[in-house]
Amino acid sequence: MTPVPTDFDDRTSPETRLLAEFLQDRSMTDIPAEVLHESTRCLLDFVGLTIAGVTEPAAAIALRQCELLGGGEHAHVLGSSTRLRATDAAFVNAISGHALDFDDTHVPTILHPTTPLYAAAFALAEWEGGRGIDVIAAHAMGYEVSARASLALYPEHYDAGWHMTGTTGALAAAAVAVRLLGLRGAQAMHCLGIAATQAAGHREQFGTMTKPFHAGHAAKAGLWAGLLARDGFTAAPDPWQGRRAMFSVMSSSSSVSDLVDGLGERWEIERNGVKPYACGVVIHPAIDAVRNLRVTEGLAPDDLESIELRVHPLVPELTGKTDPRTGLEGKFSVTFACSIALIEGRAAEREFSDDYVRRDDVRRLMARFSVVPDATLEHTKARATATTRDGRVVEVVVDDARGTPGNRLTDEEFAEKFHDLVDPVLGAERAARLEAAVWSIAEADDVRDLVALTAPA
Repeated sequence: MTPVPTDFDDRTSPETRLLAEFLQDRSMTDIPAEVLHESTRCLLDFVGLTIAGVTEPAAAIALRQCELLGGGEHAHVLGSSTRLRATDAAFVNAISGHALDFDDTHVPTILHPTTPLYAAAFALAEWEGGRGIDVIAAHAMGYEVSARASLALYPEHYDAGWHMTGTTGALAAAAVAVRLLGLRGAQAMHCLGIAATQAAGHREQFGTMTKPFHAGHAAKAGLWAGLLARDGFTAAPDPWQGRRAMFSVMSSSSSVSDLVDGLGERWEIERNGVKPYACGVVIHPAIDAVRNLRVTEGLAPDDLESIELRVHPLVPELTGKTDPRTGLEGKFSVTFACSIALIEGRAAEREFSDDYVRRDDVRRLMARFSVVPDATLEHTKARATATTRDGRVVEVVVDDARGTPGNRLTDEEFAEKFHDLVDPVLGAERAARLEAAVWSIAEADDVRDLVALTAPA
């Protein structure tokens, strides 16, 4: 192992250094209890999604290829008995976690942070041995680093076509590696720099298997960066703010103050949004609006002549597929998602199937929707105006979609989502044991016991 100084390089900019120092030095006792609780809720979400997602085509193909390539057997693919080398386990688990497009979202940057964070953390903690409290603390700190980097790049970075989960998601996984490997000073910056130079992922890939590949690559890149840095591999002294560094190259107007403003006082995980619906997060306010037409206003699909949706401009841009052919494409179709929610009263994973997309009643209802982008509406807001067949006009306004920071899911709703995903795979009894293990993860001396519960008996 090549020795590397543990002090910071004097060429590292003050903001980058301050955030890196915060990452490496913040003790678990100085992380607020409510932050650690939110990280535990995120873990329940992640575990449920990986177990349900591991048999999805994208994850299955990735797993098969990793097995063919071979290597060490360091960590499990969650939801299976298969073991892969640590970087490959992180890769496959992150693809599984994002394959259903049902994982959490940082508001407003649309970063999906938890998937690369926990995919990297569990691969590393299982391989090298790690306590539960270390893993959830690494998640909390990694969330802070990646969300602040995302804010510094947003919105120009996202508007240009970069996928945050692929770019700053790599920084998230690298931050986990810094914490769990105990990297300090120059080593910590090298880790973050090696990850930053691997940042990639384009929004053109939304609706394909390559979107969850972005999350998988981010998890693998960050973990790989940590292992390299621990062994003496080096990177530029300031990989974020240098003249040709990440912020300069990937945003036309980055704001480095976002890296440190309110650091340690305001936690970005408080702006975490958790999906109650298994589709693109920007659709969720519209789904809430049409579900309210059904639940609150008592309107059935056959009652409706037309429905106008007024939504944030990102909705038609990201989820404007008008003729989805598969369940995966349906996750990026606002008219399909709203139609299925109005017909079925829900929009969980089983509603986004190829069969539902092809249903005649769904297609007829989709044709009655019009989608109007409205720049005055925020991401969390939507307005649905329905005209009934008897001439009535009914309007529903949603200010804070379910699961967003202004309308947070309860612990019980987290558990309901978890069991909806996991019970069909593991059975209700084993799923209940796994849920209990997640809620008590902070007391676990070794995460391997929890990992073992994710595999079907």
